This record gives sequence, structure tokens and C-alpha cells, in this order.
Amino acid sequence: VQLYLDAHLIAKTESRKQKAEMEFAAVARDILDYVQRDMTHRDGGFYSAEDADSEGHEGKFYCWTRTELSKLLTVEEFNVVVRHFGITEEGNFVDHSHPTPLAGQNVLSIVEPIEGPTSEKRESGKAETQSSHVHSQDCDHGSTDVPVLASARAKMIAVRAKRIRPHLDDKILASWNGLMLGAFARAYAVLGDETYRTVAEKNVKFIQTKLWDAKSKTLYHRWRDGERDSVQLLDAYAFQLDGVVELYEATLDPKHLDFAIALADSMIEKFYDPKDGGFWQSGADSKDLILRVKDDSDGAEPAGNSVATLALLKLAAITERADYRNAADKTLAAAAGKIEQMPHALPYLLLALDLSLDDPKRVAITGDPAAADFKALLHAAHSVYEPNKVVLGNRGAVEPFALTLPVKDGATAYICTGHTCTPPTSDPDALRKLLSH
Repeated sequence: VQLYLDAHLIAKTESRKQKAEMEFAAVARDILDYVQRDMTHRDGGFYSAEDADSEGHEGKFYCWTRTELSKLLTVEEFNVVVRHFGITEEGNFVDHSHPTPLAGQNVLSIVEPIEGPTSEKRESGKAETQSSHVHSQDCDHGSTDVPVLASARAKMIAVRAKRIRPHLDDKILASWNGLMLGAFARAYAVLGDETYRTVAEKNVKFIQTKLWDAKSKTLYHRWRDGERDSVQLLDAYAFQLDGVVELYEATLDPKHLDFAIALADSMIEKFYDPKDGGFWQSGADSKDLILRVKDDSDGAEPAGNSVATLALLKLAAITERADYRNAADKTLAAAAGKIEQMPHALPYLLLALDLSLDDPKRVAITGDPAAADFKALLHAAHSVYEPNKVVLGNRGAVEPFALTLPVKDGATAYICTGHTCTPPTSDPDALRKLLSH
């Protein structure tokens, strides 16, 4: 399990609607629960990866045989689990890398969804947070199978916890942490679970304490067992910047915007090519490299140039900093040839291109960020999928126009384009309707 893959999967939840939205949100919650439980340092940093094999067999920790489950569960629980997860005698997974693979292994996947009330409590707060392979389903039909599945899941989790875990790669990378930080921030913004905000803010504090030198505005890339490296990589700055911008938009806390600005300024100073546009992968002072290169392809991870460009465009819209917009535009211009010839190689950069060609909506929210009515408006602003929008407050280093917006009694939202805004509203439902048009 790679941390960056988990982050990408969570990013998919924001664009889903209605029943599909609930199903994908359930998957996102399970991934976030897994990261919190098994991939997080006690001080808030996210570990890098977990192996697939244990005791010499791939999948042994997570897979189940039909016989194991029949002995562990009641008849009713067993029947529900078999139907829900598609458990078979022969299994659905064979470790072809092993000369004598384990027989009858089943990777748990949802074959027949079980519909239950959205308000169902999550198995005493723990059962649904205990397995990255056992996904919840949130629908509105109240099936009696829901508590049966919950009981079975709790038993399976307790037994699995006694197994030998796969090896944990416990180094903490600023780049991958930035991706997961953004995922937790988006999850808080869309799903409204305060736990995700707590995890995200604890992660930022970890990065600022262990990998960020505020005096020199230097972000280091790797930390493990109290030691950090001295490597300077674009991906560390760009991915962290993206995650911190996401966290600012999810909370409108000015201190997160200040950190984003510090990261952006340092990234431009260390990696930006003012002559030809784009960002170098390494700093100018790197002594062990034959030449400096610019990553221009989005793969399993998006390219640093792509992430930097999109983050700078968002930050430019929030702060009205022309230097951020200019660096992003020049990076897009530098990639124009490849975008035209091979657009499929740069899907993330295409998101930045789309934003650059639009005049993004700015949802400005005034009021007390700790108040319930403010949070209701903030979550309403994020509940409508509109990729070419930014959300900002009227405190801190935001664009000058937002600072002029009148503060009324209670929280108020304005949707602005340029220097024109819709009439203010304090009604979350009205804000959703305005954003939907």
C-alpha cells in the first residue's frame, strides 16, 4: 500500500453525486481510517508504505478462506459475509510469486452491497475504522443485514489483529505527506468530519516541526527516527503547497494561508526557471547531479510542475499575487507543445490549464470561523463540485477585495467574479443553489 495511491483514491470522492457519492464516500472513509490507524506517526506524520506480504506470502494478513470464516462466524453472519464479499471455496487470489501459494484465499471486495441507514453508528466508533478492505455502504433502506455484517466485521477485525502484520516503511516524506494532507483536508471540507481536520492540522504541525526551517524557508524531504535529510526536491514543496492550500480552503485559518505563501515563495525562489518557464526538479545548488531536469509527465504521481502550477493558480486567486499567476502561466506556456501533442501524458496539468482559462468563482465567507453558522456555510461551499472555484475568508493575506466585504451579524457568504459579487447569503442551501448555477 503506497501512501500516494491512497491520497489519489480519496481525491475521487468530491465529484460523486447522490447514491454513488455515498458509496464512494464510504470507500474514502475506510482509506482515511486505515491511514489514521496504521500509517500515521504518533506526532502526525504519515508513513510511506506497507508491504503486501507477511510470513512469506503475499496477502496473508488481509485474505480469508471460506473455512476460516465458517468457524469464526455464526451461520447468519457467515451467510451475510459470503454474499456481501463474494467469498468462494476456491478464492479469488493466488500468489503466483510463491512456489506453494496458500489455497482458497479471498481478497474482500464488495460483490453485493448491503443497504442500511446513513445514520448508522460506526460499530462503536471502531469497527469501520479497522480495515482498509472492509468497506461500509451508506444508503437509506434499513436492511437487517447491516447489524449482522457489523457484528461479523468486528469479529474478523479482532482475529486479523492477531496476525503478523506486513512490514511498514516508516520513513516520512514531505511530498507524499502533502498529497495525503490534501486528501484529509478535502475529506473534512466535503464530509464535515472534524476528525479529518484534526489529523490534517496535526500533520501540518509535524511537517513544520520536523521538516521545515522557518528561518531559511527550507523544506526538507525525508524524516525517520529523529533524523532528516538535506535533499531539496520540487515535489516536496509543490505537494506540500497543494496540501496546505487545500487545508486553508477547508478551514479558512489564516495561519495555513501564511504557510502556503511561505512555501510558494520558497518554491519559486529555489526551482522556478524565469527564463523559459517551468520548475526544475532539483535546486541550483545540488552538487551531485550532472544536469537539472524538469518533470513533464503525470504518472502514478502527478509531476511536480503540474502540482505547482495548479496550486499557484489557486493561491493567486486567493491572494491576488501576480507573481504566482505569472509563474503558473509561464509554466503552462512551456508545456504547450506537449499538451497539444500528448495531452494524455499531462492530465493533472490539464486541470491547471482549465483553471487558467477560466475566471474562477471566489466564495468569500465572513464571520467567526469557530461558529457553527460559519462552518455550515463553509461545508456548503465545498459540497457543490466546481473545480474552478476557490474558497477564502476575509482575514489574513487574502486578496484586497475580500478584505473590503462587509461583516454582518453571523456568517455571510459572497460569490465573486472579478469585483462583482452575488447578493450575500447566510443560508447554506441558498449558497448551494447559487454555486450550482
